[in-house]
Amino acid sequence: MHNPHVPKRLTFLVPYFPPDVAADGQLFALLAREFVRRGHGVRVLTWKPRYQGVTPAVSDDGGLRVSRWWAPGGKSLIERAFSALWLFKSGFWRALFSRGTLIVPSSPPGLALCAWWLSWLGRRYIYVLHDIHPELGIALGKLRPGLMAWCIAWLNRRAMARASAVVTLTEGMQERALALMPCANVVVVPNWVDLDAIKPVARASGPNQPGPEGPEGPVPSLIIQYSGNMGLLHPLEGLTRAAGAMPDCELHFIGRGARLGPTRDLVERERISNVKFFDYRPLSELGASLAACDVSAIALEPGADKLAMPSKLQGILASGRPILCLAPASSELAQFTERERVGIVVNDPNDPQQVRAAIEKLRDAALREEMGGRARSVAEAQFGVAMAADAYEKL
Repeated sequence: MHNPHVPKRLTFLVPYFPPDVAADGQLFALLAREFVRRGHGVRVLTWKPRYQGVTPAVSDDGGLRVSRWWAPGGKSLIERAFSALWLFKSGFWRALFSRGTLIVPSSPPGLALCAWWLSWLGRRYIYVLHDIHPELGIALGKLRPGLMAWCIAWLNRRAMARASAVVTLTEGMQERALALMPCANVVVVPNWVDLDAIKPVARASGPNQPGPEGPEGPVPSLIIQYSGNMGLLHPLEGLTRAAGAMPDCELHFIGRGARLGPTRDLVERERISNVKFFDYRPLSELGASLAACDVSAIALEPGADKLAMPSKLQGILASGRPILCLAPASSELAQFTERERVGIVVNDPNDPQQVRAAIEKLRDAALREEMGGRARSVAEAQFGVAMAADAYEKL
């Protein structure tokens, strides 16, 4: 999309899209609607919602045409293999008869295979690396080195080599991507946020908490919120145990993921009464949801550094909340937090004592206000959706 002043045709081939609440889908929705606002012709090819919502097969949202179809799920190796094959076949045929530059995420891998094949028919595509696989899967213990990992790496390299541009979220991820495919055109475009929808507001009774004197007692002096995917990327036990030892505080988990079950089990087993769980919030309620706390937590496993970056970061910054950063000090996430002075870093996320010490520092309301103000300023300066659209238009 070389000349930003000339209207373009774009097709997003993505696994999730609102009303589904998956973070990637919400991000692509913001970008797609910004392109429509700028006069580009945009179509979205996606699947029926898996997390939340019921939608028609075809819809038109203010000029944004969205086509959806059924796709299989499942967690076993056989089910995932069948799902990948289905996604490739169905995605390929629908994308073949669409027009314009394709924008395709790296997960699931079947989408990359669609784009790669279509490139041989002259189709341009932008490959968005939100995670770098198979390295991330191996680092998290989800995947062993072997045939499956080799196949994923081969597919990733082929998709990167044929892409008009490969988008990563951080400079560290850019380095890892170039190590995989040195000839690829790899650029950094951080995730983005709707600065009008998410704004700093005072904490109040909202969708994630009881009223001032409800049946669960008075509102706690400090509410810590973890909002988003509770996946294997995110170490949560140290945070949960630390909050359990601070009865005048509350910890709110909002979302789902592989670590939701173990975290619930820990809370029940240890009889922790001040940790609460809520389901994902729709995109329309995200601003109010993020405002229903004093501190926002974000966590990243040490092995995931430079292979992924939590997408919740930009929303937290826009909400004007200080960050409780649970990541090694050497990680990109921790270095960003300290460089911009928007939160406190816990070097060992699995140590409840370190987490508790950081929370104690964040009891200081003046410190929270100072960090939160800087967080909002950083969001406005670096992460608005308009800035992301500018960057994509130049690719």
